[in-house]
Amino acid sequence: MEDLPEHDRETGERLRRHLQFFFMNPMEKWKVRRQLPYKLLLQVLKIVFVTMQLILFAEMRMSHVDFLEDTTTVMRHRFLKEWNDDRDALQYPPAEGRYSVYDDQGLSEHLGFLINSYYAIRNDSFASFSYDVVKHPAENLGAQISFESIPPIEVLIDRISNVTVNNNTYDFDIREVKDTKRLNLTAQEVFQIGQSDDTVRDILATRGITFLPEDALKISTVQFKFRLRTIHYSPTAGDQKPECYKIAVSIKFDNSRHTGQVHVTLSTVVSYVNVCNGRIIKGKLPGVGWSFDTLLIGGTDIFVLILCILSLILCCRALIKAWLLQNKTSDYFENVLRNPITVTDQLDFLNLWYVMIVVNDALIILGTIAKISIEFQDFDNSLFTLTSIFLGMGALLVYVGVLRYFGFFSQYNVRIQNLNFLFFFIFI
Repeated sequence: MEDLPEHDRETGERLRRHLQFFFMNPMEKWKVRRQLPYKLLLQVLKIVFVTMQLILFAEMRMSHVDFLEDTTTVMRHRFLKEWNDDRDALQYPPAEGRYSVYDDQGLSEHLGFLINSYYAIRNDSFASFSYDVVKHPAENLGAQISFESIPPIEVLIDRISNVTVNNNTYDFDIREVKDTKRLNLTAQEVFQIGQSDDTVRDILATRGITFLPEDALKISTVQFKFRLRTIHYSPTAGDQKPECYKIAVSIKFDNSRHTGQVHVTLSTVVSYVNVCNGRIIKGKLPGVGWSFDTLLIGGTDIFVLILCILSLILCCRALIKAWLLQNKTSDYFENVLRNPITVTDQLDFLNLWYVMIVVNDALIILGTIAKISIEFQDFDNSLFTLTSIFLGMGALLVYVGVLRYFGFFSQYNVRIQNLNFLFFFIFI
């Protein structure tokens, strides 16, 4: 550089000092300029509050997962005849075979049990179940509805058009037919079914629903569908806000194999509803209007959002400044020194730690926005899963990102270098 003009030498000297300071780590910058490592402090704050956010989200998530599983278990015990606790346990090999019916009498008993349980759901269940009807908000939650107002059970029958069997000849008309019936029974009919399961066949026959022996080859599946409402409230969870849900229950009698064994399965779909059969009175802090749990969860989410946005801005700013410095250095080496720098040297300006922090900030921001939408809008199980993925991956990268700063201490430097070496071979 001594052979260069004075202006180019001064430019090169400034560039050298700039590059020297650029490639210093935060500890060296602190010794030279006493510059506060604000990005490091921001990452430490992020770890604390992201961890707190994950704990609160995990409590809320587990509360809802347990609620969904328990609701399905309750529905099976309520609507499937002789369902027992052994069938609830997940074990291999299973303690019992598949839940099935094998004859006309068993089918009648199961249908009678289902109908009786449905029309007695408000009185016989040790839970807050109600029918899917919308009442006036001013009405009492415990108010009884008239029998005529109970929604009918929907019956879906999949069958083939016709089967004729005579001695050694048969005639199968395999055109698929889908029938939909609405089983709206009277109080007298429900009483008769409660007295004797045998009456259920005659009552269903008046609605065009028959399960005769000659129907065994025609009918493939029969589904009984209805909807209920319930309130989920868990005082042990972090968020103690009561929530109203709609439960879509489907009980399927599967005769598609036509082996004489009719498999019976029950499935539920739980969805959040804003309109409940009554009112929800929540405890609130005086003069605030929100409960303490809502303030804690919402405040944590907002603070994490602010921290991640600040971190994202600072890291993007650092990456942009590095890109500008790389361009300036390349121009100086190419135009003044006539010695272009290699691509490998240019990549040294790219700080992959900052790139990783940008990625984890983006993931946590997306996860936090999704989490806020869950808390203040509609319940959506798929949104819960998406939020878990975003927050989990973001938190993992936050913890990994802090490892960089341990490398600035001599006692941890060798370990961090080994980790970098291992990560290189893992991800290539």
